[in-house]
Amino acid sequence: MALFSCGEDSEKSSEAPEAEVKFVRFDKELMSLQSKEELQSFLAENPWYSKSLYRAFPEDTSFVSHLYDIISHPGSRAFYEEVDSTFGDLSDLKAQFGKAFGNIKATYPDFKVPSVYTTFTGLENDLFVGDSIVIISLEAFAGPEASYRPDQPAYIQNRYQREYIVPTVIRLMAGPYIESNAGSDLLNDMIFFGKSFEFTKAMMPGVADSLIIALPDSSLQGNWYNQDIIWAHFIDKQLLYEQNHRTKEKYIGERPNVPEIGPACPGRVGQWLGWRIIDKFRTENPDVSLQELLKIKDPQEILRESKYRGLVEE
Repeated sequence: MALFSCGEDSEKSSEAPEAEVKFVRFDKELMSLQSKEELQSFLAENPWYSKSLYRAFPEDTSFVSHLYDIISHPGSRAFYEEVDSTFGDLSDLKAQFGKAFGNIKATYPDFKVPSVYTTFTGLENDLFVGDSIVIISLEAFAGPEASYRPDQPAYIQNRYQREYIVPTVIRLMAGPYIESNAGSDLLNDMIFFGKSFEFTKAMMPGVADSLIIALPDSSLQGNWYNQDIIWAHFIDKQLLYEQNHRTKEKYIGERPNVPEIGPACPGRVGQWLGWRIIDKFRTENPDVSLQELLKIKDPQEILRESKYRGLVEE
């Protein structure tokens, strides 16, 4: 069952030429270093690495010692060998990034393709997404069979698998293309998330919605068939105009479920609902391009023009 339509933009973007991506196995270079002195010199040559991923300076000797302890520890090195074997030559990731970046470039010609670096951090980091670089800590996404996993609850840990890497990066890159008003109510946040998911879907048209929003298919189907209940809750509790941060987090933040709606309602349901509204908007307004949609600042306008009423449409 297709829970969300791809839209015309997705069909056009799928024809875009693949982008040339500078893809660097930084992890192999890092793990080959044999002394603190070599590491300090390596970090000095690549100051962006420690500043971006650790918010530390390469001349910080305590940081260098800490990082060297990680990459030189026998347990870390054994784990790295396991991770390296699991990921192989990363040809799948390279191809996915090339296609996705190519689609962004075709949609936004001024887009500058970032360099992609893989690394190993002993599970201290997962991703960094900047304007010109993307850093991926491979061990964080080694999957459920790995000897060690990120220290996260099970419902979050499930998304730390290789198939989530590229959709997550593309979603995090959506921000600069999304315009929103200065409002701080829940609807504004919901629409922002919805736009970011729709951007990702357009740039990766063949990827499952479950990978884009990081919710299992069962949760997406449950939300779909219970959206009348979900929508009624948001309307009855007047949540669309809610500005209290703690209240908003109950619906868009990380939680195993949202008991306020029901025990089976998954966390981040507000994010999903925002995407549902965006999807309905695109169905009702087929002449509005993705770029035009992302520029609409007023979430009320999007909600109004979407004609969304929480109904399941067969």
